[in-house]
Amino acid sequence: MKQHQKKSIPTLILILITSISVQAETSDLSKKIDSLFGDRSEKPGCAVGVIENGEYIHSEGYGLANLEHEIPIGNDTIFRIGSVSKQFTTMAIAILEEKGQLSFDDEMKTHIPGLIDYGEEVTINHMIHHFSGLGDYEYMDYPGRFKNAVGEEFRWGNEDYLTNDEFHDLIKTLPLIRKPEKKFHYSNTGYVLLALVAENASGMSLRKLAEKEIFNPLGMNNSFFNDDVNLPFKNRADAYTPIKEGSNEYKINVTNLSWIGDGGVYTSLNDFIKWDQNFYENKLGNGNESLIQTMEMTFEANKNLSNFKKELIHGGVEKLKEIKRWIKRRKMRILMPLLKILPTIMATNVGLTQGLG
Repeated sequence: MKQHQKKSIPTLILILITSISVQAETSDLSKKIDSLFGDRSEKPGCAVGVIENGEYIHSEGYGLANLEHEIPIGNDTIFRIGSVSKQFTTMAIAILEEKGQLSFDDEMKTHIPGLIDYGEEVTINHMIHHFSGLGDYEYMDYPGRFKNAVGEEFRWGNEDYLTNDEFHDLIKTLPLIRKPEKKFHYSNTGYVLLALVAENASGMSLRKLAEKEIFNPLGMNNSFFNDDVNLPFKNRADAYTPIKEGSNEYKINVTNLSWIGDGGVYTSLNDFIKWDQNFYENKLGNGNESLIQTMEMTFEANKNLSNFKKELIHGGVEKLKEIKRWIKRRKMRILMPLLKILPTIMATNVGLTQGLG
């Protein structure tokens, strides 16, 4: 039971928020959230923000961003947000579409020289909504295609290594595992390819494109796509995982892989609220509401899915099981649009499957 409680902290925050009236005192909400985390003065932890009417009514860091130097987590602590980065990749594509530099109906091969012939028409729109038929590089959809230096299966994270160019060259050769539009299949591979589409269409790196078209206009001055994880920056939250289950001893677990598109955005609570609020009053692209409507569109093949799952898919937002993947150690989650509740953000630098104990 205790271990189950540890695994359920993000869900408990959601339950707390839905059970408290919006007229309730902010202090009551904060006390209830605080009570979930206990004493984390010597442990990694998380940052939690709850937004109402465009402002935080609760924003707090719990635990340490860096164990060696005992640096606490705060509102300016910068987390790697994993697959939530797909929202930003999709926005970059949507802005380029608005500018006329590409079309959602363009075939992927139009914008990626050297891409394998899929034998089917595979569009940007297919890739955005995970209906391309392409597999996922992390889930053994392509056994034997990714090898480490000694010829064994590649281990994703920090045990093996590929440069960005080496990885890009490999994924350009991966075939479809089914015909497009036949089945929703979550594909990180597709979003790395979308990053290449954005770069080739714009003539600049996705890092620079997002800085120019997304982060700077929104004043997200401490947010970026990190296409070189070896570069230092201030306020970083290092990632940790327990040495063994239930242990209060941790080891550093920071990726050495730098490709982006499927992940790679680093941001903070103080920056991320600006992204959240832009979905209510758009400042990006031409500043029109149509850009937000584009981000909220679902793919026609999604029509038989529940509205809840559609909300997870649109704009490339991660599906729920993504929480358990290797990138979970730096996850930021947006619960707000899914159940029409108070916008809620959680970022963590400790593996959730091991709990926040």
